[in-house]
Amino acid sequence: MQVRYEYISESYPRFWVYDIQQWSSIQQYYLHENLSQVIEKSYEYIKNRQAFLLDESRFSFFRFDIYLDCPEWLSIQKLHEITAEKIDYIERVQWVSGAFLSTYIDSIFVNWEEKQHMIWESGTIFFRLYVIYIDHKSLNQFDAVYGKITDNKNIQILPQSFHTTLFLRNNLNRENFFLLYISENMAKIIKISNSFYEWVKTLNLGMWALKQMYKDNWILQYWYKSYEELQWNSIAEWLIVETIEFFSTLFFSWLEAEWYIWSDIFLISPIVKNWHFMDVFNKKYREYTDNYIVPFHYSNKLDTFGKTWEPEDMDTLIYLNQYIK
Repeated sequence: MQVRYEYISESYPRFWVYDIQQWSSIQQYYLHENLSQVIEKSYEYIKNRQAFLLDESRFSFFRFDIYLDCPEWLSIQKLHEITAEKIDYIERVQWVSGAFLSTYIDSIFVNWEEKQHMIWESGTIFFRLYVIYIDHKSLNQFDAVYGKITDNKNIQILPQSFHTTLFLRNNLNRENFFLLYISENMAKIIKISNSFYEWVKTLNLGMWALKQMYKDNWILQYWYKSYEELQWNSIAEWLIVETIEFFSTLFFSWLEAEWYIWSDIFLISPIVKNWHFMDVFNKKYREYTDNYIVPFHYSNKLDTFGKTWEPEDMDTLIYLNQYIK
């Protein structure tokens, strides 16, 4: 199995490739190529199971809360009819720029009791139906190589944070929160409401901006220095705090202006390894709200497969926990 994880950047596209071999041995490497080139190379492994975890900007999301009164058993045919009805509604009533990709069902209750399955159950049934669309350009890139990609059972295409949102809900009991990604080029913030995507926004304020501030203050060499190491240079520590505070003020001013400040934030980024950044960033956020920023890069509920993972690997690690059994 191979997993390809997209790091979106207009100027510097790249993918992390996770090659899962026998006994769950995992190798990682970069492909400094765009999606079309990555898809072409993946065709070499057409007979193998493959997953593409793509940036959320390529998708549209819809959720339906379904209530049914089933005096008789709920059949697979009935479920297909409900799904087709909702897809028809999306395409007739909602404005969607893309093509149907997949559905997902969870939060199943039968006669008010939570269940894993609902087929052949009867009575009062509730479940949430998620419908995911992908933009035509991305889908066409897959179809150009594989034919009709949605018919290929070995290929899975998902928003990269999809299983992360489910993990936070199911294991940490969180239904309303923000997911924040700070990469080298940009920041991406995702609002999750009632366990599903409400919107995705990007901000041109990535780690490069903070590194430039470090560079301007002649402290770039302290980027990943530990707290103990910085105690030997009080001037450098003061400059680091001042620089991060300035960066944080810019960041949270944007969030406040867009009304994005009212919930806890889970941060997935290599920047969490900068101890001073997390300390100052969180304190600054507390000036705007009573909520917290949580560096999300570890959970004892996840199998790490005997490997050390970087903070930015969380989406892939959660995905692998779902699909490697």
